[in-house]
Amino acid sequence: MTPAGTLEQTLAELVGATETLLGQLRRRDPAYLEALHCRQMLLERLQTLCPNIEASPPARAVLERLRLLGEACQTEAESMRAEIAAALAELHHHASYAESLLRIAHPAGPSLLDVKA
Repeated sequence: MTPAGTLEQTLAELVGATETLLGQLRRRDPAYLEALHCRQMLLERLQTLCPNIEASPPARAVLERLRLLGEACQTEAESMRAEIAAALAELHHHASYAESLLRIAHPAGPSLLDVKA
């Protein structure tokens, strides 16, 4: 295979891996880490190919598509990060509430709700 053919094949694989990653991020699929790793490996392979080869117009179009997909992945990742932060804050709130209910239900000594005391 020619170097240009190798570049175009790597670009095609990278587009597929990036589209897979974006889909997994949108579905909040925990397997996105594997897709992210695969994409990173393809980016590293592409980086070794590009200094020696001038990209053809179709390859440049694919690179632009990759840039747009990368931006979409970044947006989804930021959205996921915000969702996780909100979920953790909510979890902390519920845990604090549950802890206070446990203290009321099982006080160490007399409490405000203990009518017998």
